[in-house]
Amino acid sequence: MAFTAVHKDELLAHVRGGMRPGAAAELLGYHRDDIFALIDGDQEFAERLELAEREATEHVEEALYQAAVSGNVTAARIWLERRERPKSTALVPAGEQQTGDAELDALNRLANAGS
Repeated sequence: MAFTAVHKDELLAHVRGGMRPGAAAELLGYHRDDIFALIDGDQEFAERLELAEREATEHVEEALYQAAVSGNVTAARIWLERRERPKSTALVPAGEQQTGDAELDALNRLANAGS
């Protein structure tokens, strides 16, 4: 069964909200395999789907960041591990020279406070 334009938009909205594409397809009455055929056959839709998935990920990353700066040491460590920085700048031991990155320094202080 082919996806209608309305169903494509609905599927993308569900993905932006955190649902996986196969589950969103099933919710709309399609088979999970239908979404893979759509992605393979419609480059524009595939690009829109990739953007929707990135938007969903950004929401999670924002929540992780907020938890980290609120003092959640586990969240701070996860945030630092996901940063594209050499590991040597993450979790700087207390009393060592600061990195010069205010955001990273603040997260390092939070992480060290929980050690």
